[in-house]
Amino acid sequence: MNFQGVVMNVADLNRSIDFYREVFDFTLRSQKDQLAAVSAPGNDPTQVIVLRALGGSVVGGAGHIGLRAFVLEVESDDQLQRIANELDSRRLLISRRDHSEWTAVVGRDPDGVAVVVAWHSGGGRFTEDSWKTLDDFLYGVGE
Repeated sequence: MNFQGVVMNVADLNRSIDFYREVFDFTLRSQKDQLAAVSAPGNDPTQVIVLRALGGSVVGGAGHIGLRAFVLEVESDDQLQRIANELDSRRLLISRRDHSEWTAVVGRDPDGVAVVVAWHSGGGRFTEDSWKTLDDFLYGVGE
């Protein structure tokens, strides 16, 4: 089974498209009316975020804005640093965490949804066993 994507409700569709393209180098795959699909570079199969515009005044239930957190994995420390710099330049960088097995930065997207970007320190990819090293850092994201 492969992860295909996630649907994220947003307040301003174009602002969110620009954010994911500029900060994370996502590609706009399609856009129609109040929906857009953006994908992360280098994924096979393609994994997407479907951005769904709701406007800024919707709260509660399926009509709420965003997710609690969105987690991305990058392939190098250089990529992680570039993203941290982009978030910081937009005043959206919250924190950085150096763990013995991974390094992560936490920021927010334009709607305030926490975005975690992690790099596996060993240079490999996160595996099923990598999730065994979770700590309180991840549980507090988005609060």
